[in-house]
Amino acid sequence: MSHDDFRGPHGGPLLPSRRRFVQGLALGGAVAGLGFWPKASWALKGPGQPNVLSGTEFDLTIGETPMNFTGKTRTAITVNGSVPAPLLRWREGTTVNLRVSNALPANSIHGADTSIHWHGIILPANMDGVPGLSFDGIGRGETYHYRFTLHQGGTYWYHSHSGFQEQAGLYGPIVIDPLEPEPFSFDRDYVVMLSDWTDLDPTALFDRLKR
Repeated sequence: MSHDDFRGPHGGPLLPSRRRFVQGLALGGAVAGLGFWPKASWALKGPGQPNVLSGTEFDLTIGETPMNFTGKTRTAITVNGSVPAPLLRWREGTTVNLRVSNALPANSIHGADTSIHWHGIILPANMDGVPGLSFDGIGRGETYHYRFTLHQGGTYWYHSHSGFQEQAGLYGPIVIDPLEPEPFSFDRDYVVMLSDWTDLDPTALFDRLKR
C-alpha cells in the first residue's frame, strides 16, 4: 500500500466519512466490551505501608524492632513497632493529645533520649519536639505529653530530632482533614512517603561523608 492510497482526489489527506467515523466508534466500544480495557482496581496494602491512627488521643511508643529490608536483619527505631511510623489522621480545629513513651533499650546504639518533631505544624514552642531548643527530650523510660490544637489542614510528617533516629526509621506521615470539604470529588486518597534505608549504622555513614 502506497502513501497515495491515503490521499484524496486533489492530493490532500483522505478524511474519513461520518459513517466510517461512527463505525470506528462502534468497533472501539465492542473491543472495550471484550475486556481489552483495564478495569478500575484498588492498590493492596503491602509491606512498608503505615498503619492509620485517627482521633484525638494517641499513645506512641518509641523502641527498637528487628527489620529486614535488604535480606539482612537490622535494628530499626520504630513507633509502635512499625517503619514507617503510623499515619496520624487528625482534623482541623480539634485538640490532639499524644503520649509518647521512650522504650529504647539500655544498650541502644541510638542513644538514651528520643523525641518527635511535628514538621510544619503550627503549635506552641514547648510542643515542637526539638531537644535543646523547645524541650529537654524524652529520657529512657519516660513519657512526654504533647497537646496542641490544630489550626491548619494538609499533609505533613513527623520525625525524631534526636541523633540519627530519623535515618534509622523514626518518621511517619500526618494527614489533617480540613474543616471545609475539598472543592473536588475523589474515590480514595493515598499517602506516598519516600525514604532511604541503609544497613549501616547512620552514625558510621555520616562519618564516611565527612572524609
